[in-house]
Amino acid sequence: MMLFFEELMNFTGRWHPVMVHLPIGMLVIACVLALFSRKENYKNIGPAISLSLLFGSVAAIFACFTGYLLSLQGGYEQDTLNFHQWLGLAVAAISLFLYFLYKEGVRNSFIQKFKSKRVTLLFLMFILIGITGHFGGTLTHGKGYFKDALPTAIKTVVGIEDASEEPVLLTNVQQAQVYSGIIQPILKQRCQSCHGEKKQEGGFALHDQAHLLKGGDGGTVLVANDLEKSELYARLILPEGHKKRMPPKGRKPITAEQIKLIGWWVKEGADFAKKSSDLAQTAEIKEILGKLEKGSEPTSPFEELPEAKKLPADFVQQLQAKGIKVLPIAGNSEYVTINAINYPEFKDQDLKDLLKIKDNIVQLKLGNTAITDQSLKMMAEFPNLMKLHLENTKITDLGLEHLNGHPALSYLNLFAVPVTDKGLEKLNKMPKLKQIYAYQTKATLASVENLRKISKQVLIDTGSYQLPFLASDTVRY
Repeated sequence: MMLFFEELMNFTGRWHPVMVHLPIGMLVIACVLALFSRKENYKNIGPAISLSLLFGSVAAIFACFTGYLLSLQGGYEQDTLNFHQWLGLAVAAISLFLYFLYKEGVRNSFIQKFKSKRVTLLFLMFILIGITGHFGGTLTHGKGYFKDALPTAIKTVVGIEDASEEPVLLTNVQQAQVYSGIIQPILKQRCQSCHGEKKQEGGFALHDQAHLLKGGDGGTVLVANDLEKSELYARLILPEGHKKRMPPKGRKPITAEQIKLIGWWVKEGADFAKKSSDLAQTAEIKEILGKLEKGSEPTSPFEELPEAKKLPADFVQQLQAKGIKVLPIAGNSEYVTINAINYPEFKDQDLKDLLKIKDNIVQLKLGNTAITDQSLKMMAEFPNLMKLHLENTKITDLGLEHLNGHPALSYLNLFAVPVTDKGLEKLNKMPKLKQIYAYQTKATLASVENLRKISKQVLIDTGSYQLPFLASDTVRY
């Protein structure tokens, strides 16, 4: 019986995000009506004001109740939670008091004393609604959620500085502590908005060593020398779009090189005190560390491209008329991503037509289209193609053979493509290849491991993870 009661409270608490919007709407309407009622033409809308305040105050009380139940589930920074909770109670109390101030026929002497102050109280309530909402947003989305989304121009005017996205400048990367100098800055930039001091999704925080080792509601997330059991790493390498992949959709993604650094640290013991020179390093890790010593985050491969030819506007319009998206990789760049997500009829002839702008294309998103192996024969004619999405297409091993040796291709998505071991084995001579997603293909783990040995720089993701269920898998608002 106690278990049922506890589950019922948890379920009721989850209604807080739904309930909280009703009082906000009703009370804001009351403020607007009160403002209009000061005009002669609207002086008779007093009953509507009191009715809005009544419904709004009752809804606010229910929102406070469900919010309290939700807070019992944990995972929220206590100081921010306290501010949000008490301000919410204040809004509920003031709105109920205002109902009696605006209700006609109330003769109570105490109420009569405050009738002349009701506009002031309305204004106070309106301000408190905004402040309460701000703290609520901080609880659910992390500190700086609103501030970080401000346009750069506004940030400059009001003097808000962006949090640094650059790695810590390391004078000597080999003498730097791996955790404090390399790993912690990555976690701070990419993970702490949801798993930090102010917010702990799933009861997990990683802003310091103690919390990182403690884990979350589902237990330990860091197991030294074991990548498969270290959920901290396993969540980073799940396929794009996977609901458990971290960082989640909408957050700035972690780079492939940052993932490799985290994996290296975990595999070599996840020590919090050792220096880089104390850990074994492959040639690839040494190269990545060398970039950190120069004080710059791994640069975008697009920056290495020569100046592009101008795109023919009429041809771009023809593509867009079909539903094919032509998206510049940057504001005024002539390099583009071609996305056929809205044109599933995209076929081999359509790709042949794209040869008119072959030098401008750096990414092709052809998932769920009608292309065949014939299209892959043409890929060699796209010299700057870096990313190729082929998910859910009918491409076979014969088609993959035409990709081998491509000079620029670094990313290949083969999700749900019927390729086998023979197809993967044909991707062993691609100098820039860094990532392959081979989830739900017919390739075996043996062929995957063989390709990993041949092309050590390639991260091959088969998506075959058996992760335990965590409380954090259920999103909290």
